Amino acid sequence: MSKKVVKRVCYIVAVLLLLVIIAGASAIIWYQSNISAIYGVACMDKECASQDFKVSQGESAQQIAERLEQAGLIKSALAFRIYLTIQAENKNLLPGDYKFSKNMSVEMIVKSLNAGVALRTIRLTFLPGETIRQTRQRFVDAGYAEAEVDAALSKQYDHELLKTKPAGTSLEGYIWGDTYEFYADETVENILIKLFDQMLKIVKEENLVAKYQAKGFTLHQGITLASVIQREAPADYQEKRHIAQVFETRLQKGIVLGSDAIIAYAADQINPYRDKSDMSYLTSIGCPWNSRKCAGLPPSPISTPNRDSLKAVADPTATDDLYFLTGDDYKMYYAKTEAGHNANIRNYCKKMCQIL
Repeated sequence: MSKKVVKRVCYIVAVLLLLVIIAGASAIIWYQSNISAIYGVACMDKECASQDFKVSQGESAQQIAERLEQAGLIKSALAFRIYLTIQAENKNLLPGDYKFSKNMSVEMIVKSLNAGVALRTIRLTFLPGETIRQTRQRFVDAGYAEAEVDAALSKQYDHELLKTKPAGTSLEGYIWGDTYEFYADETVENILIKLFDQMLKIVKEENLVAKYQAKGFTLHQGITLASVIQREAPADYQEKRHIAQVFETRLQKGIVLGSDAIIAYAADQINPYRDKSDMSYLTSIGCPWNSRKCAGLPPSPISTPNRDSLKAVADPTATDDLYFLTGDDYKMYYAKTEAGHNANIRNYCKKMCQIL
């Protein structure tokens, strides 16, 4: 066999091997995607509504899978059957009356079918703009022991989302706000991991790591700035973009951020029951949390940002404004100079600017 023929055979074998690898990888991706929940762990209330599902005596796994797909409760009957084949111990699907929803994965549905009962679930809601302190209370209100909640919230997790989070900083800013449904026996630690997964999904969808790097931010720094915008800005996305540019311009120029939301957060960590009209915190809080005295970002987020706040950091409005405030009418007022900002305070912020 000539060298030319051998070379051609090797080339064909290499191509075929590559195609096999690509096909295998594609099959794994397809399988993982199709055994996940239709809406993930988080979805709108109307989409998460439970549906009655009855399994009759003698129904085969194929029949159950096909009816689940027809009901819109799973993505693929084939993936469901493959899951049962791989997880051999889960093949025993018991008859009974169940309640399933579109934010339940194949694993969760099979777990119920193995038990023969509709396993009890709990619904947890975390809101954008909330803090770890509020997250903790939501877990406690749901019936979790304070010790378990505190241990889970203080644990150091090895998760892709948290790679740039400095050691020793809390999970503040990483509790993705949405409504979730979990089995009642789910641990706080596992719930947090699923919340990280959900936020990482948003980060990847918006390509935030690359966009933040282009601005000189790590993911943690971008999330930190987004958390400040979340507390400072109204719901309007364009206002968030405008405020993002004010902050980013200040960072570039080495000017303090001047965000009272950062100082208020630090003050709340010291005394959550403080008198909000006590302005002494503006001077008593030290660096790095006093954004009127200390340049740069705070060490960590001050709240949970939403998607718009995260996007605003990546794509701010083009403006040379250096100041903004929320007026007593809850409108935003911007200025390019300190004199203009002080005029806005006199004209539009006689009450709001007296509350920290």
